[in-house]
Formats: sequence, structure tokens, C-alpha cells
Amino acid sequence: MKRLLLFMMVLGMFSLFASEYDREMVVLGQSRNDKVKTVFQEMMNRYEEEDLNAFFSFVSEDRFHQDYMTFHEAIEEDFRVYDILNVDTWIDKITTDGVKRYLYVKWDKRYESTNSDTEINRLGYSRFLFDEINGEYKLIEIAGNNFWGGSLPEWREEVIHIAGEEPEKPDLTVTITSCPDGGPIVFEIKNLGVKTTLGEIEYRVTDTQSGGSINSYIYDGDISMNESVRLSQSTHNCRSGKGDVTVDQNNLIDESNEDNNIDSL
Repeated sequence: MKRLLLFMMVLGMFSLFASEYDREMVVLGQSRNDKVKTVFQEMMNRYEEEDLNAFFSFVSEDRFHQDYMTFHEAIEEDFRVYDILNVDTWIDKITTDGVKRYLYVKWDKRYESTNSDTEINRLGYSRFLFDEINGEYKLIEIAGNNFWGGSLPEWREEVIHIAGEEPEKPDLTVTITSCPDGGPIVFEIKNLGVKTTLGEIEYRVTDTQSGGSINSYIYDGDISMNESVRLSQSTHNCRSGKGDVTVDQNNLIDESNEDNNIDSL
């Protein structure tokens, strides 16, 4: 009986210690996430203050997965050509890989280009990987949209794509919506990517009614992301429901996809 009682006491103490250990692990996990959030916010502050040395004090030169010097040059270029007006960030989630933490952030950055005096607004979704080094979390990888260093083309090529990121460039498509025999060609131009500054959008219509004559036109305006404009050319009539329309035929607009700019019937 005494042995049974002693066993129960030991078992109870073990359960108590185990539960305390579990609680310790939960607290530890939360504190790691909080540390990463704090480091990210500190980096944001240093970025907006254009404090290069303080910013890179949170980046591990030894463990950085991408090219550290290219990233360094990219941040310097940001400071040189961007005048940051406003940045809003929203932490979407934090996932773990042992000690490492993946921080997913949605952001809205508004800045002015010192080269062109143009105000630019960009939305994005980025992933930042932090690892604990000597008791402190350091940035070791960036993926998704170009939140930091987007002014340098070489760095943009270094950044890994992830699911959920926003498109970085315009992506114009064209769809013929109506082409009755002897009637006008009606079509829709849509932008699947970001607005940026499209300016004048060229499009070409092939007129099959008059023996295949081709004429080019200009749509003078911008099309925001996921917006479209419907146009028609009453002087261009279809023959037997045949015709084609090409948008940005001279590739004057830098698009994410240059292979979806024509529709034919």
C-alpha cells in the first residue's frame, strides 16, 4: 500500500512537472514570435529612417540565403531613389521551422521616385525568414513581393516567388466579345496585373470585311488591376464572324505576360 501511495505521488509530481514544461514551451513559443515581430518592426523603422547600418544589424551576413551584397546595394538604391511617404504593414501569420520563424506580411507602400517625381503606390505580400543567432533573431531570407530593395533589378531577380503575392507588373489581355457578320468588332481590354502608369495603350484591329486591312489605335487612359474597358470599331466590320484584335502590339508596356495580347475569331 505504501509503495502504491509513493508511486502515485511520484506520478503526480511528474504530471505537474510535465504540465509546467508544456506551459514553458507555450510561453517560449510566444516569446519567439514576439521577438520576430519586434525585429521586423525595428527593421521597418530603420528602413523608413534610411539608417543603413542599423537596418543591416538585423540581417545575418553569414547565414543570409540570397546574395548579401546585392541586397545591401538594393537597400542603398532604395534610399537614393525613393522618398518613402507612407508604409502600412499587416502581419498575416507566423509559421515555425524549429527555432526559425517565417513571418508573412501584407503591405501597402507609397513613395515618390526622385528620378521622375512620380508618386507610386504598391501593394504586396512578402515572407521573411528569421533565425535565432546568439540569442537574437536575424533576417536570413526574403520571398514574395519586393518590399525592400525593389529599386534594384538584380535584387528583384533574387527574390523567391510565393503563393499569394501580388502581381508586380501590368498584364493586358484582350477578348473579342462580339463580331457579327457585317457588324463592328467589339472587344474588351483587361489588366490582370498592377496599374502602374500605363499611359497610352495601343491596339490593332484587323478588318476582314474589306480584305484584311489593319489599323492601329490608341486608348488614352489607365486600367487599374482587374479593371477592363470595352471598345468597338464601327469602321471595322467582321466577315463571316472573323476578325482579330491585338493590344500593345509593339510591347511598349512591360508586362508580366507578353503572350496573351491577341484574340482572334
